[in-house]
Amino acid sequence: MNVAWQPHEGPQTEALSRSEFEILYGGSRGGGKTEAGLAWMVEPEFLQNEMYRGLVIRKNVEDLRDWIDRAKIFYRPLNAKFIGQPSEIRFPGGAIIRTGHLKDENAYEKYQGHEYQKILIEELTQIPQEEQYLRLVSSARSTIGLTPQIFATTNPGGPGMGWVKARWVDKARGKTYVDPVTTRTRIFIPAKVTDNPTLMKKDPGYIQYLDGLPEELRRAWRDGDWDVFVGQFFKEWRRAVHVVQPFKIPKGWYKYRAIDYGYRAPFCCLWGAVDYDGNVYIYKEHYEAEKELSHHIRMIKQRSEAENYHLTVGDPSMWARNPVRVTKRDSMIPTHMSIADLMAQAGIPVVKANNNRPNGWAAIREYLHWEGEEENPTKQPQIFIFENCENLIRTLPSMVFDKNRPEDLDTKTEDHAVDALRYMILQLYSPSKKDIAPWLEKELQRLASTDFYLPGIRA
Repeated sequence: MNVAWQPHEGPQTEALSRSEFEILYGGSRGGGKTEAGLAWMVEPEFLQNEMYRGLVIRKNVEDLRDWIDRAKIFYRPLNAKFIGQPSEIRFPGGAIIRTGHLKDENAYEKYQGHEYQKILIEELTQIPQEEQYLRLVSSARSTIGLTPQIFATTNPGGPGMGWVKARWVDKARGKTYVDPVTTRTRIFIPAKVTDNPTLMKKDPGYIQYLDGLPEELRRAWRDGDWDVFVGQFFKEWRRAVHVVQPFKIPKGWYKYRAIDYGYRAPFCCLWGAVDYDGNVYIYKEHYEAEKELSHHIRMIKQRSEAENYHLTVGDPSMWARNPVRVTKRDSMIPTHMSIADLMAQAGIPVVKANNNRPNGWAAIREYLHWEGEEENPTKQPQIFIFENCENLIRTLPSMVFDKNRPEDLDTKTEDHAVDALRYMILQLYSPSKKDIAPWLEKELQRLASTDFYLPGIRA
């Protein structure tokens, strides 16, 4: 048999053999993503069905043209014809692959109502929001006896890296993940340039080019590292260094809570404990959107049962005395009390957090800082996060710089858990005297006359 193309052994073969509904393939540059996608679109079972319709999506017109140029060569043995702009690829048996790009917001809507048995999305992290992706792939369905699938390729980086990492990399790396709501499956198959022997043979200098890149680009493009990317706000972050298995907090450690309020945006409460060396362990989180304040109060009290806290700091906006909506017999009523007042009334006294953003981010970086190798750091960080705090772990490394304010992060990102962390860490790192609770001020004065100190509090 005359074989025009065959996949490389390893990740490329694995990706093309998967049966999950959503497949993400990629990691480093040069891993053979584009050819894998080209081959996946013309799987024989599909191509032999005259009713088969596929869709290929790229972010912009230029990238789509590049894909089409490669497709014309790749599909030449199949006698494919390319018609129109953007091209529609027609095969002798009647199967058709359509192509498109996402040049504007409306582009995500124009495919709704169509039926595509295969959808290929190149450079997935260029889609900024998960909602846009979900609108796009809602057209992946089949009434012709073929099993619909999504195949996406990408490298670390891009405006959508956070949600892509959370959807695939953190949950489905090398294993099938079953969505608890839709019951649909997905998997992430990582690949590196070293998994592409064709490129290694034809262009041996390419890997040397990747090795010579600045650290951020090298780790993302050469190693396929999803914990670092260009524009990352907290470059110190490493999951292997900062995330730990949960354990029982020792009785003598000081405990704190920090709250970032939101209704449409998520409400976040973090629980932190400080050991005898001043290290901070974030060991619990509550993270929900579009729930009433009474619900959050109930959840915080349930999760705080049988624990004593030395301080709970809150988002300064919680002290605004605008009418607040609270639940009463399933109806909404106004109140003259602030959110902080309502929480105090419910038994959760809150101290107004220091809202100095640049200082807060600097303090977090100080706590995140470590040195040496990930497997064996010569200097440990001062903050650790229990792996059950999924939302903080998911959003902290995805923060990016604000283009207009270089000392701040982009507030359009999902920064709610990170804000709560900032309130807590800044309180521990450099507490404002006016915000210190009276009992704590007395305790500090007492300890100042002894050889002891209050863990986690720095003068």
